[in-house]
Amino acid sequence: MITLRSRAPLAALFAAALLLGSALFGGSQAGAQSPEMTYKVGDRIEIDTLMARDPASSVYKKGTITAVDAKDNSYIVRVDPLPGRLPEVYRMPVRSYGPHWIRPISGGAQTAPRILSAKLRTDQYGTVLANRPLVDCVHFAHGGTNGAPPPRALAAKLIRCLYEKPSAVGMDGATTMDIASLTIGAPHRWVVYEDMGQGTAATLVYPAHVTWTSETFYRTRNVLTTNREGSFTCFADATNLWQCGGSTGPRQPGSIQEILVTP
Repeated sequence: MITLRSRAPLAALFAAALLLGSALFGGSQAGAQSPEMTYKVGDRIEIDTLMARDPASSVYKKGTITAVDAKDNSYIVRVDPLPGRLPEVYRMPVRSYGPHWIRPISGGAQTAPRILSAKLRTDQYGTVLANRPLVDCVHFAHGGTNGAPPPRALAAKLIRCLYEKPSAVGMDGATTMDIASLTIGAPHRWVVYEDMGQGTAATLVYPAHVTWTSETFYRTRNVLTTNREGSFTCFADATNLWQCGGSTGPRQPGSIQEILVTP
């Protein structure tokens, strides 16, 4: 009986506290309305990507409003991308305690930068496809004999086949390679531990310098590389088949551009 009597007042006090807290909380919510939503889709603004409490710590980036969420009192903002990169997307809430998080755009860049985009291409298995048919790197003739240089078209195809590939079934990552220039140099005799493959001391190895463009295809972005340069070697191996492979020599990484992929 003593235990029951002591619990009753505690339960009553607890219930009263809950009611009081609910009233106070509801009152504070009602008194702290979010500021008015003044921007619309397409407006150019600057946002504090850190959403810092102290304006002195804010880091502003220019962007474009792509959606307005009236229910959440927030904007979806696509921030202007860095060169070669895809844009980042932020959800920016409109709150009374963060009035400095969103501000009108200042200075230049009043117009949104052009965002490169491409359509997603897939087959019936969900495999991501390239934007063109790939080179057949299996069914083609590449026979030859040691001595004379490889035909330029054949050398180009053998080098392309080092990079060009389809996506695995159900996956992404298909890659294309398009050669802009190919220069075949004077041959040298096979050098053990430098030239790799089925060669002998009598094998003539032809260096090739190539400039090319490649593109890799993913589900949400493509990666385009232009003006890439590299060195290769080509030779007719012991089975009288032409082979080409990577080699040491002048090379340049090229310029990379990410491309937004849309459904």
